[in-house]
Amino acid sequence: MNKKIKTILNTVVFLLLGAVIFYFAILKNNPEDIWEQIKTAEIKWILVAIVCGVLSHLVRALRWNILLQPLGYKASVANSFHAVIIGYLVNMGVPRAGEIARPAVLSKLEKIPFNKLVGTVVVERVVDLIITLIIGVAIFFIQFNVIADFFTTTFQDVDSTKILIYGIVGVAFLGLGLFAYMKRDFIYSLPIINKLKTFIEGLLDGVKTIFKLKQNGLFLFYSLFIWVMYFLMSYFIFFALEGTAHLGLSAGLTVLLFGTAAMIVPIPGGLGTYEAMVPAGLALYAIEPLVGKSFAILTHSLQILLIFVIGIYSVLYFVIKSNRIKKNDLESTN
Repeated sequence: MNKKIKTILNTVVFLLLGAVIFYFAILKNNPEDIWEQIKTAEIKWILVAIVCGVLSHLVRALRWNILLQPLGYKASVANSFHAVIIGYLVNMGVPRAGEIARPAVLSKLEKIPFNKLVGTVVVERVVDLIITLIIGVAIFFIQFNVIADFFTTTFQDVDSTKILIYGIVGVAFLGLGLFAYMKRDFIYSLPIINKLKTFIEGLLDGVKTIFKLKQNGLFLFYSLFIWVMYFLMSYFIFFALEGTAHLGLSAGLTVLLFGTAAMIVPIPGGLGTYEAMVPAGLALYAIEPLVGKSFAILTHSLQILLIFVIGIYSVLYFVIKSNRIKKNDLESTN
């Protein structure tokens, strides 16, 4: 099958899947009540969240520029920023395509070889993945009592549920370890293990690249700053809605983790998956489904609207500047 046709079919299938999930998560259940909740949101907190979103994208551009330095190239912050935004805009239509569009745009604007830019994007994704994993592990251990209490309430067995969860987790790890050891020759021969090995080696190479940077301290600072802004963008929305205004930092981290996991699924714009997973995360903190869905739709809508509005300007910026570059190149050859 033609690669282009396959990409289109995959996009359509996942878009339909997202629409189905969105329907069952939102539209099938009291959309009018959700809208009534959203209408009560305080604008000031929404504006603060938008500022955090813009800052995260700006600092991502600054971080990207640091990765270009060892390659012997320097890009303007404006060009990098608009390339980042266009990448996000493309991802909303075709998942993962933004990882190609972003370096393609900057390559055109700065005349940097495309293949070298792709390598820097891979390093960025490695860093983001590592931070996501750290957040996930931290939430599990820091919020263990919250998770256990959720299951305790669900199964109505106050005395044994926490012990049961500890036992299940312990037995699962022990069982997997024993099985892997006993079947190690067979496991090592599996194609998926080779892919996993290649993936891990890629992660390690990405980490090594970071420590070779002249400004590795600044790079790490920018990386943390980006994720703090992601966190604050959702956290400030808590205060915009009455039903979530009492939630704390740990709930914000949980929303960040669940929201990030939802966006990993290759569905355009995370449609449906975000609206399904974020309320599930908020349920750990006894947030009613109606409030959780209202929060998810408000937060996700802001994220999409922010990218769309800035994205229109970024596309115009790219078209005008690339035409200007092309015109200058023609004049210089004459």
